[in-house]
Amino acid sequence: SVMFAVKKTEAGFNSCSEACVYLPCFSKGCSCFKRQCYKNHVIAATSKSIDEHHLLCQFHEDCFRKGSGNFCAPFLNYEVLYGWCFRA
Repeated sequence: SVMFAVKKTEAGFNSCSEACVYLPCFSKGCSCFKRQCYKNHVIAATSKSIDEHHLLCQFHEDCFRKGSGNFCAPFLNYEVLYGWCFRA
């Protein structure tokens, strides 16, 4: 049998190894999406619309409308179409 050493990278570890069925996600940078904890940028990159998660946004107004903050922060990766709502 052959084993390969794999360096931990963000792209390689999309899940936060937690379920969020009864409790929220505890890992930093992770949020609940379809009963599993995922890294926030993964949720934003794989969603088809901002309506798929309460913290997804494209404009500050989206955060106001959803009641999930007042600031829409983009991710550093420009291929990610959506940002993340924060209270600022």
